[in-house]
Amino acid sequence: MAWNKYYVFVKGAGVKDVEALLMQDLAPEKVVSLFDTNKPQTLFAGEYNGCLILVEKDLPFEFLGAGLAAKARALVALFPEAEIGALLQNASVGQYGYTVIKEGKRIRTKHGSEEEVFFEFGTPLEEEQECPDEPLFEEEELEEMREDGLSEKEIREIIRFEREFRVPGKLVKRYLGVVFNELDPATVKLMQYRRVEEL
Repeated sequence: MAWNKYYVFVKGAGVKDVEALLMQDLAPEKVVSLFDTNKPQTLFAGEYNGCLILVEKDLPFEFLGAGLAAKARALVALFPEAEIGALLQNASVGQYGYTVIKEGKRIRTKHGSEEEVFFEFGTPLEEEQECPDEPLFEEEELEEMREDGLSEKEIREIIRFEREFRVPGKLVKRYLGVVFNELDPATVKLMQYRRVEEL
């Protein structure tokens, strides 16, 4: 199963701080683990490691364009001193994105897919650097690509995408204390919200 991430983190904030902004038409339904947010159809919110976690399919996209969209601007205005991270990783369609905002200023955004980079702003983050202890591909894998007829340019594009696609998982450490692959999603509890039925 492909794991998809649609996360917004706010360091030092809590769920009550965003109720008026994000939850006017929503009611709490049940507590679930991060596992249950893989393909979100609604909003999930909770706190972990002193950090507000919001999971909602459209929310990260508010942070990934040239200009911040309305909800993103409102979150930044609500937490002008905080660090906010928006992370997108959809393994089903090969799309990724990440934004880091510190004290109201965007320091980095990158949004792309296997085919292209849609938008990029700012200086690369430490998390974007490849760790020498964890190469993206072993030499044998690269050789297999060549044997399969891929050109060096095509291989470079595969490497570029793989490096960028892994960044959202690495950025989770900034907010939850460990990279996503080392996190036990069962330990992260979030409230699942549902839309209030109109009477």
